[in-house]
Amino acid sequence: MRTCDLDEAVEAVARVFCPHTVVIEGSGSGLDVRLEVQYPTSQPLVQLSYGAGVRIDTHFSQSLVMHCARGSASTRREGQAADWRQGQTVLFAAGHETQLLFDPDCVQRAVRLDMERLEAQCQRLIGRPLDRPLRFALRPFSDELEQAWRRALTYIHSEEGGSLAFAPAVRAAFDEFLATLVLHHHPHTFSEELAESVPSPVPGLVRQAERFMVDNADRPITISDVAEYFGVSLRSLQAGFRDWRNTTPSAFLRQVRLHRARDALLLGDQASNVTSIALDNGFAHVGRFSIYYRRAFGEAPSVTLRRGRISARRR
Repeated sequence: MRTCDLDEAVEAVARVFCPHTVVIEGSGSGLDVRLEVQYPTSQPLVQLSYGAGVRIDTHFSQSLVMHCARGSASTRREGQAADWRQGQTVLFAAGHETQLLFDPDCVQRAVRLDMERLEAQCQRLIGRPLDRPLRFALRPFSDELEQAWRRALTYIHSEEGGSLAFAPAVRAAFDEFLATLVLHHHPHTFSEELAESVPSPVPGLVRQAERFMVDNADRPITISDVAEYFGVSLRSLQAGFRDWRNTTPSAFLRQVRLHRARDALLLGDQASNVTSIALDNGFAHVGRFSIYYRRAFGEAPSVTLRRGRISARRR
């Protein structure tokens, strides 16, 4: 959407985020609101600019991760303040009265993170119910987290990510990735607990988890789902695979899905291609899927598909 009508813009943005008020700072003669919304995962990815300096007052009902792609911005929340500029990102937690100030050049790329998903993922990581609200520090991301977050945004803004319909397994994995990324790398009320060591489960549970992943790899399960099914924390499951298998549960599930993808490629279905098979089997990045595949089987997936089609024609 592109409009110079402030009321129209406020109504459209409120549908994506939450109710808010906007006051134009200065003359406001340059007001030129541009709003673009994509749904690569279950959460919207929003690019927004006003073309004029604005002040926004709101009460966030969902957590929002806001990246400044151009210009600068500042925020105030319950006596706290933070500034961020081009290339920096700030996480806004739900449940706070917040004021935002955007300069005329500010272009933001924001991802709404469902608070229930964040809390559920935090519970899975620490292995117990949350006994107090999940609150994040009001400050820009660290350099390490900024780089990881920018890579994620770059992918889903890219031609590959933006033009493909993500399969359910990809959506689930990507949503979990975003939540885990901020929980592990941005300070919050449970950060110290997440840094503590956890006990490793017995080998039998690791074997059961492997069987569960093999039996359910065709469903959009994530590693958190596996941990929850067996009643252990996500970190405990990770420790078990590290101690007893010298790998990670994510790597194990990836290998299972690589074998499923290979079976699909060998069928030689004329309607299928490498991209669709990769996405159907939970791989969001086709280029990375090809790398994993070549490492596992010693050939490119396109070679396997070609051989499968030749065999299918002979049958």
